[in-house]
Amino acid sequence: MTKKIMTALFAALAAAAVIAAESQTDVALDTDNNGSLSQEEAKAIPGLIEQWDALDVNRDGQLDPAEFASFVAVETKAPAN
Repeated sequence: MTKKIMTALFAALAAAAVIAAESQTDVALDTDNNGSLSQEEAKAIPGLIEQWDALDVNRDGQLDPAEFASFVAVETKAPAN
């Protein structure tokens, strides 16, 4: 349960950070300070790379704040016993 909460919290914080990048470029996840996320930067966010093709609507290899806003963190479920 704690792992699920931490994953959801991290994803929410990451989303807020990238959306804030629209107005400032010193967001920790945006390491090159260009206001968007590259695939390399996106590796820090669990589940983001797996959704990359659907999120990168304009196919520029970057996720801008509007594209990233569509990211949905997927909960990892423990296998049923």
